[in-house]
Amino acid sequence: MARTQRVFKTTMLVTAVIILSKVFGFVRDMILANYFGTGMDNDAYVSAYSLFYLPVLLFNSCISATLIPLYVEQREQHSLEKSNHFASNTLNLFALAALAISALFYVLARPLVRVIYVGFDPGKTDLTVRLVRVMLLSLVFNITSISLASLLNAAEKYVAAQLTGFPLSLCVMAASVFFSHRYGIMAVGWGVFAANILQFMVLVPFLNGWFHYSPVLDFTDKRFHKLVKLAGPAMLSMGISELNHMIDHALASGLNPGDISAMSYAYRLITFLLGVLMVPLTTIMFSKMSRLAAEHDREGMLDVLRRCVLVIALVALPIVAVAVVMSLDVIKFAYMRGRFDINSARVTAGILVCYVVGVPAFGLRDFLSRVFHSIQDTKTPFRVSCLVVALNIVLNLILRIFLGANGLALATSIAGTTGMCTLLLLLKKRFGHLGFGAIAAELLRIVAAALLCGGVCLLMNRALPPAFGTGRVFLRLAACAGASLIVYAAACFALRVKTIRTFAREVLRRR
Repeated sequence: MARTQRVFKTTMLVTAVIILSKVFGFVRDMILANYFGTGMDNDAYVSAYSLFYLPVLLFNSCISATLIPLYVEQREQHSLEKSNHFASNTLNLFALAALAISALFYVLARPLVRVIYVGFDPGKTDLTVRLVRVMLLSLVFNITSISLASLLNAAEKYVAAQLTGFPLSLCVMAASVFFSHRYGIMAVGWGVFAANILQFMVLVPFLNGWFHYSPVLDFTDKRFHKLVKLAGPAMLSMGISELNHMIDHALASGLNPGDISAMSYAYRLITFLLGVLMVPLTTIMFSKMSRLAAEHDREGMLDVLRRCVLVIALVALPIVAVAVVMSLDVIKFAYMRGRFDINSARVTAGILVCYVVGVPAFGLRDFLSRVFHSIQDTKTPFRVSCLVVALNIVLNLILRIFLGANGLALATSIAGTTGMCTLLLLLKKRFGHLGFGAIAAELLRIVAAALLCGGVCLLMNRALPPAFGTGRVFLRLAACAGASLIVYAAACFALRVKTIRTFAREVLRRR
């Protein structure tokens, strides 16, 4: 019971930190939209950041999926000293690799931009190349921060690991407000550079007292070889969402000017939802899954999986319903000011709808991948990820013709949902059963309540007149979303949804 209470309190604290971090990120995006809108400069920045983030994505997928289980295994089976030695060697080898890759990408920046963003004119290409090279200067700090954050998560210091989002938001905001009038979008590129260094500096103090760093560089370490062997498939399987997003950007480079920026603004709202709704759950439960896997407690793992599915459905479905109905108001409130006009809002709102329908699948798919990683199986998620990427490319090429940028976003959602369903089937085959029959009725009740929520939101949206201006749009959003979510909560209680009742009792008991 005491452990359950600690897990609950930790989850609430991590959730609070993540929400605060995402709020800062939301304000950052609002400021970017105000200063740069959906113009050429922001298209170049978004494209440059996507290219810079490609190695970050691969390292992050590799490190977060493999370092935690192996570090926990070393600590449980051997000693803290040996696990720290392994972690130190891993940190140093990854930093060396990051240094080499940053140098390679720096040299190849121009041909990469030309190959990926074939629709860019020479001016936009030059600006994108300069931005990429500025960001690459701090890649080694970014990769080291990812390693340190994973170690902090493995040590169950979840809050410290979630602090890395604040430097990026603060530096980009400062660059936009104080330096963009003189240096334009290049100021934001240097803001990303400064943020990566600050991320590293923020995490270091939290290592004191339990982690002892060693300046070791051992290429023959068998534990690192095992990590690399597991990491190869994990790189793609855990980073599939960002990879698909980058493919979307590449194909959007030949569409209307500003489509890349619109897709980026919409996708950032999706990552906000995923960060607030899914990251606290998957971060904590992944460490728990790793412990249960080490104990060979498969029934315990399945119980965690079933509870996660119910919580994801309970929280995500009503928010998706409201976001689909209120997409234009959401974009107006988030971005419509300064250089971001009503035309930009309409384009971005359409893309948001096509992305947001995939939110439950995105969250559950990433968690299912982590279930496989917790049992040190990275090949299965890798194969599924290959399927998702291939399907996304095919759908992109088809839907792009008929729906433009909306089709690119919709293709990502369809491919993500397919990946989620495939992982569920393979997990059932691996475990023999998932026990979902026990929660089927609960899921149906949650879906019914979410449909009622969406219906009420649709009626409210049609009844209220359109609004302009941040304050009026907020009031309209609050009225429609508030009434819909109240109806949703009432429907859940009326339909006797046990998940919401259990959650409510937990909250009241801890008060």
